[in-house]
Amino acid sequence: MKKTIIGLALIATVSSTFTACKGFLEEEPLMKQSNELTFATFDGLNQAGAAIYGMMQSASWYDGVYTLQSELRGGNAKNPLSIAGSGRYRNDTQWNYNESSTSPLWSYAYYTIAWCNNIINNLESCDKGDATQQDVNNLKAEALFMRALCHFDLVITYAQPYSAAPESLGVPVILVTENGQPARNTVKEVYDQVVADLLEAESLMSDNFKRTGDDAAASATKPAIQALLSRVYLYMENWQGAADYATKVINSGKFSLLSGNDYVGMFSASAAPTGSEIIFEVFGSKKNDYWDESGWTHLPYITSWGNGNDGSADVCATSDLVDLYEDGDVRLNFFEKNENDWLITKYKGKEGSVPRETNIPVLRLSEMYLNRAEAIANGASISGASARGDLEAIAAKRGATVPAQFNVLTERRKELMFEGHLIYDLARTKSPLNRTDFDGTVNQNLPAAPDYHWAMPIPKRELDANPNMVQNTGY
Repeated sequence: MKKTIIGLALIATVSSTFTACKGFLEEEPLMKQSNELTFATFDGLNQAGAAIYGMMQSASWYDGVYTLQSELRGGNAKNPLSIAGSGRYRNDTQWNYNESSTSPLWSYAYYTIAWCNNIINNLESCDKGDATQQDVNNLKAEALFMRALCHFDLVITYAQPYSAAPESLGVPVILVTENGQPARNTVKEVYDQVVADLLEAESLMSDNFKRTGDDAAASATKPAIQALLSRVYLYMENWQGAADYATKVINSGKFSLLSGNDYVGMFSASAAPTGSEIIFEVFGSKKNDYWDESGWTHLPYITSWGNGNDGSADVCATSDLVDLYEDGDVRLNFFEKNENDWLITKYKGKEGSVPRETNIPVLRLSEMYLNRAEAIANGASISGASARGDLEAIAAKRGATVPAQFNVLTERRKELMFEGHLIYDLARTKSPLNRTDFDGTVNQNLPAAPDYHWAMPIPKRELDANPNMVQNTGY
């Protein structure tokens, strides 16, 4: 029976950082049927394909820690003073990490990679039944997309940015699901594999493929593949590639920038509105095996409080973030004042859902405009497009203006706040950390990457289980 390489220890805890990730141990995959049946037929593999998105809803990934750590570390978020909260997320603003208290992403991402590998490596030999070659190609493209996303999220979390240290230690690149003790690849090698997976996925997937389900944007599509390529190229400072792929998505005609209530409501919709800004998102559902039944560890609970909400408000916005917005900017609707604290209402949850489920955007159209603007500002060329024009396209929909001397990173911070981008934008642009609304005791300001802080520590349980694993400098 085929085994999987996984990071075990999928631990439910009330802490903001987790003692996670027992190494690559031999465990059975979480599937409803035996591996032989699952891997033997296209139908079985296709069912597995529907499941590869599930772990992203975990409170350890997009619906919690992964998203909030970025905002807390980068200066968009802090712990409120006006609300006692539950005591979670007390260490993140101070970068108080060690090998026993770090990002919990490791096990979740590598477990998902194991699923993807099982699909990719069994598609050729399975009984395809009535499936067409395009059906097979679409499924392989989905798995390649998710494998790329997982490796990307891992390398930007546990390694120095590509722009600062491409030959430094990255994370293990895992392409075959088997028992093993892999060493770390370089950052460049990880990025090269991510790009290779995405380019192959783009070549395989049909233009109009959508997986059947509750939310058409909650699984891979060709625009999602292209949007992720734009992001990856941006992190690599491949400016023309970032601009070209952003333009493919912008020009696809499948998405549009929203304004007013349509924009605000997009974040609490039951599913991505057709033709909206959402390219790819995590679909929030209590039926998901990785949903905490209480809802206490997920974004809506952690970020809201009062007025009938059941949240703990362990995390609120910093005043300097809120001060970036001018009067009339629709994005101010995502904040609510409580004494001197700014609570976050971006993730209110789906209507009628208590505990509250929420969808979390991973790739949006506005990011594509921001990617292209930054790329053009750094020398890329797209006929008919300009950095200012792309920034103004977003601002016009938000009721805002773009300053004469604009800063693309500031516009990114305003638009993508609380979507998990800020700390990685600071890292990849080699920007020092300088925070103003800060009530911690250490690490208010930090030097730019490759200072050791920018690569989070590898979890201790991975180090204990894998003699080939090397810890990041400084931990």
